[in-house]
Amino acid sequence: MIRNEKCLSFLRFFTIVTAMIAGALIASTVLAQNDRRPIGFDVEFSDCIESIGVGLLPTERVRSLVPMEFILAGDGSPVTPIVVRTARCGSISVDGRRPRSGAIIQIGAVIVPPDFTGDINNYTLWYYTSNVELAVRLSQIGVDAQFVPTIDYENFRFGEGGLLHVAVPLPGRPSLRLEGVVTQSNTPAGSFEANWWAKRSDRVLKMNTRVPEIFIDNADLTLGTRAQSQLGNLIGGDTLSFPILQQFNTFTRAPMRVSVFAP
Repeated sequence: MIRNEKCLSFLRFFTIVTAMIAGALIASTVLAQNDRRPIGFDVEFSDCIESIGVGLLPTERVRSLVPMEFILAGDGSPVTPIVVRTARCGSISVDGRRPRSGAIIQIGAVIVPPDFTGDINNYTLWYYTSNVELAVRLSQIGVDAQFVPTIDYENFRFGEGGLLHVAVPLPGRPSLRLEGVVTQSNTPAGSFEANWWAKRSDRVLKMNTRVPEIFIDNADLTLGTRAQSQLGNLIGGDTLSFPILQQFNTFTRAPMRVSVFAP
């Protein structure tokens, strides 16, 4: 728990320092608020477990997948942070519709906050979900969300710890798996706000999730994929570890606002 808090503080500090260096160049290039109108929809996540892993990859490789308007946390450095997030929620309600359960896997590059909000900001590289309504709505609005109904997400409990197994098979591309040992906390660690960004054509998209109360504990995770896949080319092999940050989290609810800034 202490180690994770220190790692999270380091990541926040790293992002803030980069933001200060980047200065006011970011907001004006990514979000021209005066001549763009926001559209979007809302999602409510409930009864969720979540894993977070932050590793480091060569900045040049990551830069090739992220539009230049977005400033990587490691721009100007040899390596930059990449985030792998998985979640399984007992209830996902899209725009107030009947809730359904589902799993979500997101992979993204840590970026400087384009609008200077959030505890962490990431540019979305891959997004998978087993919730069909969420996949459809995100796709309609411009997020490249893959509907993978056969996502396997299991958390096997034993004593004070547990095993986490997440697998994204075909039709998910690239296919992947995440496995490791996790522990679960019963002590609240405050609130958390995460922004995931994307860009499609002339649209800038933002997925803002606010967790009012989150429980954070440790994890020891490894990501696996085919070395010949696009993800394998990015990570430079078939596995990726997470030396910067590893967490296993739980939370009761988290609203997400999906916004699109279009001309």
